[in-house]
Formats: sequence, structure tokens, C-alpha cells
Amino acid sequence: MHLSLKAVILSAVLWFPVQAQSSVQVSALVEALRQAAPQTGTKNDGLYSDWQILPANIPRWSKGCTGQELSIAQFEASPVTARAIIECVMRDVVRDEYRASGKNESIAIRRAAAWWMTGDPQRYNSGQTAPYTQKVLSFYQRQLGSRQPLQVEPQQSNYDRHMQIGYSANKKRDYQTALISFRRALAERPGDTYATQAIRNVTSRLQHRQATSAMPTQPSANQGVPAQSASVQAGTITQVQAVDLINKWLQAKQQIFASPFDRQLVGQLTTGELSKNLVQPSGVMAWLKNNQAYYRFGVQKVESVERFVANGNKATVEVKVTEDRTLYRNGKVDASQTDFETRLIRYTLQSVDGSWKIADYKTTDGSVLERAVVQ
Repeated sequence: MHLSLKAVILSAVLWFPVQAQSSVQVSALVEALRQAAPQTGTKNDGLYSDWQILPANIPRWSKGCTGQELSIAQFEASPVTARAIIECVMRDVVRDEYRASGKNESIAIRRAAAWWMTGDPQRYNSGQTAPYTQKVLSFYQRQLGSRQPLQVEPQQSNYDRHMQIGYSANKKRDYQTALISFRRALAERPGDTYATQAIRNVTSRLQHRQATSAMPTQPSANQGVPAQSASVQAGTITQVQAVDLINKWLQAKQQIFASPFDRQLVGQLTTGELSKNLVQPSGVMAWLKNNQAYYRFGVQKVESVERFVANGNKATVEVKVTEDRTLYRNGKVDASQTDFETRLIRYTLQSVDGSWKIADYKTTDGSVLERAVVQ
């Protein structure tokens, strides 16, 4: 419920992450703050969510931790999102107060609780703040039970490993590897500021590279057509162009099957049955939004072309695709739609108004992949 965000949100603009506390212990503190939240006895008390947060903090925290400014209604509608944002905020606070307390875990937790309540960690043992911080500490200790002491610099986590791989790949301009690594880091720590910003930066560089490579080197009838608006231009499609279109589709899935659920990309890359199944009111994108669900993709790679046939304004291509995909529902992995496999997938392509697009795709045994969630 505290009044100021301090340096934790200011540091969100930085590129490199800092070492953080154990995610288990930060989660225990966040749950303790929820349990210790003051209950005013009235619904319209001006405080929001189970953590009783002041409304002015919600847009700032959500923007700093996720890159997207949430309204109060959006924040309250998803306890999973609220918890992830609060963990993002408190992670650095706990680290700072652990050091300030001389590595005394109990005092560090009470100082963090005082910061949460008043904005001043030094008031952890003063006046009316003291009983509150002691209450938070008690809930915290119950959450953890028997565990390892709080560590300010734990062993390297999966999150840190993925971020380091991403930074290394980014320096080498291997943006696809960097993007995969940063997305894996974000999956380890949902709502993380640094992974979110890194994904934005790398995505921007990938889009710039694709736009640059798609620009014609010589003047042509297509001069001036935005690179992202055309899958493949008019004429009978070649195998190379078909594979390029599929690669664009694989990259776009990150934005189509997860926030921002980009309908513009659907229009640019798909047509016919596929487009209808994605954007109609009973389609996949609506289902994902309504069920607080989304897909995360790791490795996405076309391994080989097994068959290619083009005739006029239609084409069919069968390719082996290796893909790592995970479906999250309400913040938890749905194992029924999660896998890491190499499949033979048949894509049906069609030329529409001079641009080639994907009209349908499914495995050769009939699986409709991401669309299976609404079957």
C-alpha cells in the first residue's frame, strides 16, 4: 500500500538485470503482504486488490514491470497478474533491505514491509508500523517453514542463464537466438522488466532487419510497398518464397497467440479458413483472451521441405518444423497443449490481391495445433 516506488521502477529502463533474491522467498513475502493487508471493512475504501494498493501505484507499477500500463479494473481482474507485478516490485526492495540490515533476514523482511506500508524502511520498528512489520514477518515465516537462509546473491538461476545467453547473442547480432532466450527468461519470471524490455529491443531489431532485407535493390512495380504488408508479391510462388512466408508466420505467432493478440499481423499473413478461425468471435484469439491464456514459443525452425507444389494462385508445401510451444492458462502451464517436437506440417497458400498468404495449416495427421484449444 506504500506511497512511493523508489528506484525500483526507475531502474526498469536499464538494459542489464541485477541479481535478485530467491523467487521462493520473494513470493513468500508477497503472500505475507497479502495476508497482512489492512481490512477496512468497506468495499469502496479507495484501495484495490487483495494487497490493498493505492490506485496511483497501479499504472506505474504495471508499466514498469510489464511495459503495459494497466487500468485498476484490469489489475483487479487478474490476481495472477497482480501478484507477478508485486513480486517484480518487491524483488529489488528485498535485496536492498537485506544489505541495509547487515544480512539479517528478519530485519530485512520487516524493513521491506515498512517500505511497502509507509515508503520508509527505517520505520520498521517505530510506532504503529512496528506491529504491522512483525505481523508480516510472522506470515512470511509460516510461508517458508524450513528453508535455506535468505541469500543476497544466490546461485545462477534459469532466468539469469537465459538472460545472459540472450545478451551474448544480441552482441553477436544473432537476434533470433536472443529473442528465444529472453522469452524463456520471461517465462521463468513473468512480468520481469528487463526481459520484457529486452524482447522489445530485439523484436525491433529483427523487424528492422526484415524490412531492410525485403526492400528491392532495383526499382520495380512493387517499389514503396511496405515490407511487412506483403507476404510474397504477385506471380507464381517459388519454394524459397513459400518457406520465407512460413518463417514470417512462425515469428508472428508470438504476437498473435499472446498479448497484444495482433489482428493486424493476422490480416497481413493469413486468409480464408485460417484467418476466420483466428479472429471470429468464437475463434482462437478470443478464446485465449477470455480464458486468460496465451502461448509462449521457444525454438521455431523449418528443418526441411518435404513437398512443394504451386499452381496459379494456390500452393501447398509440406515442411518439417521444430517448435517449442507452451500454453499458459491463469498463469499455469497447460500440459495438454505444450510440447517441443518436430512435425510434418502442411501449409496451404493462396494469392489474394497480389499477395501470398497462408490459408490453412495443420499436421499431416490432421492436428490443427494452436487452434485445438477451441476444438
